[in-house]
Amino acid sequence: MNTVELKPYESSYEPIVLHDIIAFWKTHYADDTLDDARRDLENWTGPSHELYVILFDGSAVGFLHMGSRGGACDWLEDIFVREEYRSRGIGGQAVQLVWDALRAQGLETMYLEVVPSNEAALRLYHRLGFCNLNTVTLNRSVKQKSQVGTETIHGLPFKTYRPHQG
Repeated sequence: MNTVELKPYESSYEPIVLHDIIAFWKTHYADDTLDDARRDLENWTGPSHELYVILFDGSAVGFLHMGSRGGACDWLEDIFVREEYRSRGIGGQAVQLVWDALRAQGLETMYLEVVPSNEAALRLYHRLGFCNLNTVTLNRSVKQKSQVGTETIHGLPFKTYRPHQG
């Protein structure tokens, strides 16, 4: 059957979503605690946010978090599918479902940001028809990082990093 659905978050999903938020941040090399996950959940279910549980054949397998940066909820802020369910098209179907819902509301654009080192996400978003707006997001952090490469932008070399695991 392999049906993908988006279910608006409700409190009965709290334990599984908290677990998934912690796992989500681990994929970004961050060690979130249960308290951190609770704060994220509170923020992601607050005003200007929509949180969905991704269901695959009726079982919760991840989440999709939409947000607003001024207007309607039109930013795909976060998406997570548990590792054992990846490479089955679930994430792509979830993004398509939320895109269809936005279009039904009359919205014409959905935005997202992705780091260049997340090749799987880039391939997915390309396949789904997203285009590059050529924006660059930079950060500065006190956290220890491991350099993974260099990107040249307008002749300026920028080091690319991933937070240190350990």
